[in-house]
Amino acid sequence: MNRIKTRRTSSWEKRNLAIRWVLYALIILFCYVTATAGSFRKPLLLIPVALCIASYAREHTALLTGLVCGLLLDITCGKLFGFNGLILMLMCIGISLLYKHYLTHRFLNFLVLAAVCILVQGCLDFFFFYAIWDHSHVSLIFTRHIFPCCVYTILSSAVVYAVIHNINRLLRPHIIRTIEEAVLPDDTQ
Repeated sequence: MNRIKTRRTSSWEKRNLAIRWVLYALIILFCYVTATAGSFRKPLLLIPVALCIASYAREHTALLTGLVCGLLLDITCGKLFGFNGLILMLMCIGISLLYKHYLTHRFLNFLVLAAVCILVQGCLDFFFFYAIWDHSHVSLIFTRHIFPCCVYTILSSAVVYAVIHNINRLLRPHIIRTIEEAVLPDDTQ
C-alpha cells in the first residue's frame, strides 16, 4: 500500500504563520487593554477573538488560545482565576472540532456559535457569582449588567470575525488536495 507523502511547508508559509500569530497576539493584547478600560457595560472582545481563532485552528492550538484568552478575561473581570479559562478552553475545543468535522467558515455559522457560547458564558458567570449566593436584586444584575454585556459582545463578534477571517484569508496557506486524498478515507492514507 502506497502512502501519500505529507506536504512540506515552505519558507513563505512559515513566515506567514509567524506573521499571523503576531497579529493574533496583538489583537488579543488590544482586546485585553480595551477590556480593562471603561465601565462594566462593554463588549468582552476576548471571547469572540478566542472563538474565531479556534475556528481556524487545530484542537491543541484552540485549547491554548481559549485558555490564554480566558485567563486574561479572569484578570480583567476580577473573577476566580481559571473560571473563564476553563469555560473558554472547552468552548474553543468544541468549536475547533465542529469546524474540523461539520461546519464551513461562514459568517452565519460563526455568529450562531459565538452567540450560544457568549450566552452560556454569561449565564454561568451569573449563576456562579450572583445567583448561587442569593444576592439581593439578582435579576437586576442580570438585566442591567450581564445581558447587555452579552448583547454587546455578540454584536462586536461580527467585527472580530471580519478581522480574523481576512487575516486567515491573506496569510493562511490554501491547501489543495489531490483526488486520492479527497476520495480515500483518512484511515487508508
